[in-house]
Amino acid sequence: MLLTSLLLAAPLLSGPSSSLKFVANEPRRYEFADQRSLPPTFGAGEFTLGLWIKPDPSFGVGETDRGTIDQLTKWSAYDPRPYSEPGWWYSGNWLLDGHSRPNGFDGGDSRAGTFSLQLFGGGRVRWTFADDDRVVPVGMVWAVQPRPARSAPSLLDGKWHHVSCVRRWTGESQAQLELWVDGSLVGKETIPQRVNMRRYWDSPPHPNNPKNLGGWCWGSEVMTAWNFYFTQYEDYKGLLDDVAFWDRARTPQELTSDWQKPLTGKEPGLVGWFAFDEGNGAVTRDRLDPRRTISLREVPWTAENAPQG
Repeated sequence: MLLTSLLLAAPLLSGPSSSLKFVANEPRRYEFADQRSLPPTFGAGEFTLGLWIKPDPSFGVGETDRGTIDQLTKWSAYDPRPYSEPGWWYSGNWLLDGHSRPNGFDGGDSRAGTFSLQLFGGGRVRWTFADDDRVVPVGMVWAVQPRPARSAPSLLDGKWHHVSCVRRWTGESQAQLELWVDGSLVGKETIPQRVNMRRYWDSPPHPNNPKNLGGWCWGSEVMTAWNFYFTQYEDYKGLLDDVAFWDRARTPQELTSDWQKPLTGKEPGLVGWFAFDEGNGAVTRDRLDPRRTISLREVPWTAENAPQG
């Protein structure tokens, strides 16, 4: 108890410059980062998730048919029209697989609680989100993405990019989902409800979760990464840094003007911040509450840091 108190009271000191590096996996062997818990107020109401990524441009763009090795060696060129053809919601390289399956993972089961990020359409970002199984589109998740993909710049340029996912209240009872990249709004979707997502995120996203894992999976498709149920090879290849959780919707002005501003840990509404400054080890800690961790499963570190400031 004393150690925890000291950790929580400790100043936010800068560590070495570092970030997580996700590489091309060997078949049936996956590096991924397992986040079992989220900051307790994130998702109850309006929220913002911010992060820095640097996708590896040395991998080409092409067809990545499900369950083929091409998914490991290429970035997906697939640019599906949301809510249309079968499987539109899963074809892409998984940066974050937070696909929840509260009742099982058969085709017709609910996806309520989902919060996932993919690269699709030649290096563009897509956010899929599901807040209820009673009001759902075809595919059971909402899509927030540029349409078509080429209407937004590709992130396969060898540079760092900042991504923000925002849920903002709009109208009398609706919510607006917004996807921002480098201070520009690239996609939005209005959804009919305002759901407290903690109902899903405070319990395992799948009834048969491996006991030592659970929650969000960074860098790979979750069921395959756990070696629990093979569904596909697709994964993310590149760097990840400074994942920040806010329990408020950051204003358009903040998202436009402050996306490169370095965090201090004292910003209003900032409730979680993984800076990945440890530089080594198999665990990285939330700088605002070190009891919250992300477990690294064979994820290497790199000495490179996101270019904040």
